[in-house]
Amino acid sequence: MWNFIRENKLISALFIISFIVILFGVALVIYSNQQAVNRAKEQAQAETLKVETLNKIALEAEAQLLQTVVHPDVPIADVIPEDSLSKVSAMENKNPEPGTADWCEVMMVKPSKEWSTDEQQIFAKNCI
Repeated sequence: MWNFIRENKLISALFIISFIVILFGVALVIYSNQQAVNRAKEQAQAETLKVETLNKIALEAEAQLLQTVVHPDVPIADVIPEDSLSKVSAMENKNPEPGTADWCEVMMVKPSKEWSTDEQQIFAKNCI
């Protein structure tokens, strides 16, 4: 075999280069798969966080609703999440584009009595 390699250096070099290219391709495929798995995990964590936030808001709203059953003469107050307050204060009076995530945060802080019909529709379509 060593004689073949010595006599056919070009073929041997092409064989070695081909082998290295194949190994590089396999490594690239494995890396791509790991990246896809990591992205899927990050998306799942983000969705879980959204669900947890919505559940917290729903529990607060449910508690207020139960209070109205006990005390029907007291009106329901807006539920404003603490993280929305901090995000909106960090925006420093910027007016985000309607329907964007930042706009949704601003609307979470804005009293519901001040919402226009258009804002209600945009919020329902893009933020819930």
